[in-house]
Amino acid sequence: MPKIRGDVRRRMREAALALFSEKGYERTTAAEIAARAGVTERTFFRHFPDKREVLFNEAELHARLDAAIAEAPPALNALEIVVWAFKSAAPLFEENLPLANVGQAVIAQTPALQERQLAKTALITRAIAKALKRRDIAPAIADLAAATGMALTGHALRTCVQDPSTPLVKHLENAFQTLQVLSSTEAHRTKKN
Repeated sequence: MPKIRGDVRRRMREAALALFSEKGYERTTAAEIAARAGVTERTFFRHFPDKREVLFNEAELHARLDAAIAEAPPALNALEIVVWAFKSAAPLFEENLPLANVGQAVIAQTPALQERQLAKTALITRAIAKALKRRDIAPAIADLAAATGMALTGHALRTCVQDPSTPLVKHLENAFQTLQVLSSTEAHRTKKN
């Protein structure tokens, strides 16, 4: 049954993004999205409180990250836990990558959606930090690891869009390795010629 629910949500997201691209975000109604997706307006509102939420999928992401952080191996440090959690959520991101470019274009053109995206990002960052703190990680470290993990994941997602032939997990690993190089003392000793 959850698969059917997911298919309906996906159809509504696809319909919304197509309409946002054709008509613009402001001129698209929830009723039009529902009609394009082949569902009732009531069904639309059972899945999304309003049309802007079609662009954001943080509830499922939050649940996956929270579970992954709780299950992460105890030997990992705070940032490794966050990266591990995002790697475990990679299928969710990859499933939505085909829609991500259109969604980001709509968000980039709509100041209210940009603000909403920042708020959602902050919400996820706080949730990650809270999950880390439940593992008895010091608050300052949990907060920094959560923010750094979000930045790494954002970078990995952008590189994944540029190079979709490489799995997101590999992009995450590359971003983490690059951060490790940047934070090493050797990186600061390189001279310009």
